[in-house]
Amino acid sequence: MEQEQFQHEHQQSSTDLNPASSLFQMNLDAHNSYNLRSASSWAKVLGVCGAITGSILIVLMLILLSKVNEVSRYGGYSYRRSSGFGSLFSGPSEQLKLGAWIMIITGIIFVVGGIFSYHFGNKITAALRANDQNGLNNGFAALRNYFAVRAITVILVMIILLMNLANSL
Repeated sequence: MEQEQFQHEHQQSSTDLNPASSLFQMNLDAHNSYNLRSASSWAKVLGVCGAITGSILIVLMLILLSKVNEVSRYGGYSYRRSSGFGSLFSGPSEQLKLGAWIMIITGIIFVVGGIFSYHFGNKITAALRANDQNGLNNGFAALRNYFAVRAITVILVMIILLMNLANSL
């Protein structure tokens, strides 16, 4: 008797993980639909702001790099004048150049994150308007991609901070 009850409970818990079970056939009520619409609107705002911020950051840092190269070429106190690709990373103000390149990479991450966020917002909004399950799935896949980009970014920043902390000890 106990063994049958255990098997019944085990079978029930294993069907909860089955994608065809009722858990994954849920319907959205009006409140959840409103919350998803609101989240998708904010995701679009976040996407546009992220793309604009990242683009401005990239442009400003490229202008800074060109000005630093110009100053180092014509008015710098360096004995060796360099030009070409190598001058983008080295020279009399290499720390400033390194910081500018880090900010350019940060800008690129902002733009990519903004694009994924905007895609999530668009796909969820379109799916809710059309009552399209496949579109909703695509929207959540875009959200997964957004979180993956953010997680990788945070992990990289943590690694860099830990390396700097270990280097300072």
